[in-house]
Amino acid sequence: MHRALAVSVALATSLAALATSAQAGTHWNCVLSDDAVRLVCVADEASTAAAEPEAPRTVVNGTVFPLDARRRYVVDLWSPPDEWAFVDRLARATICYRSPGCSVNVADWRTPAQHAAR
Repeated sequence: MHRALAVSVALATSLAALATSAQAGTHWNCVLSDDAVRLVCVADEASTAAAEPEAPRTVVNGTVFPLDARRRYVVDLWSPPDEWAFVDRLARATICYRSPGCSVNVADWRTPAQHAAR
């Protein structure tokens, strides 16, 4: 009986730690550049203030993840986008990679006419 209680407490503690680390992730806001060939991404102010310097780091092609929330990042699209879902997936994959708790919001760049056709 005591063993089951100990396992339950350990599991609850692990889940609480996991939830805390996910909440501590960075939220990024991205917008399409004026020439429509780049995404410009910055962390929201709350994420910048709460950035955890001790988070596990991963290096991919010289880029350290999770990204530094104090910096601005640019994602090249190479041409104006025509598919919203692709831009959204690209932003998440490029900015978050596999960082726990990371999220990305891409401002909708379509014109009102494109919204109506949707």
